[in-house]
Amino acid sequence: MSRSALTTLRPLIRPSYSPLALSIRHASSSSTSSPLEPPASSTTVSSSSTSSTPLPLTWPNYLSLRRQRRLWSTLTTVPSTLTGLTLGGGYFASLEADPTQLIMGVEPMFVYGGATFGCMALGYLVGPTIGSFLFSLTHPSVSRGNPPALEVMDREFYHRIKRNRADPRFQSVQNIVPDFYGEKIVSLSTYRRWLRDQAVYKRKAMHGVPSEEQ
Repeated sequence: MSRSALTTLRPLIRPSYSPLALSIRHASSSSTSSPLEPPASSTTVSSSSTSSTPLPLTWPNYLSLRRQRRLWSTLTTVPSTLTGLTLGGGYFASLEADPTQLIMGVEPMFVYGGATFGCMALGYLVGPTIGSFLFSLTHPSVSRGNPPALEVMDREFYHRIKRNRADPRFQSVQNIVPDFYGEKIVSLSTYRRWLRDQAVYKRKAMHGVPSEEQ
């Protein structure tokens, strides 16, 4: 074939692609995400954590377990308080009180009454501990481990509360920070309401406060 014929056929010849080149090209095109898809690093309150390690529980599940644990603590506080009052009152009521013999300069009747109140307060303080212990017995899957799943979630939850709550330096007797420890948060909806309350408090607290330049 002459040189002029090759020159004429050259524009019609298309370069061939090897399978390796085609696979590389397909991989590079598939790695580009669509603008409509959310980025892989996006996080939400209900499904991810601020830390790099994944959380052992979802936020709705954790808040439900947290509510149940508080219910256990409340239910056990009532009988433990009454038990402390009954045992303390029964013991100190059985003692003979001589008005002429003072105890540290106080009449025995007032001392025994204060001691009975102390027994009742002790029962009130022990109640939540008993409730948490019973809750851990009934929910071993989240209460055991190293560290336990609930302990990890508690730590992450209080980190979020500490980071998002209002600065207590601006509070006063008439204007106290709403739910400073997040004790009323029992679901994601109450958590969002808590965030709104904190934002409203911040705006009210900063209103009228002179800036550093002034």
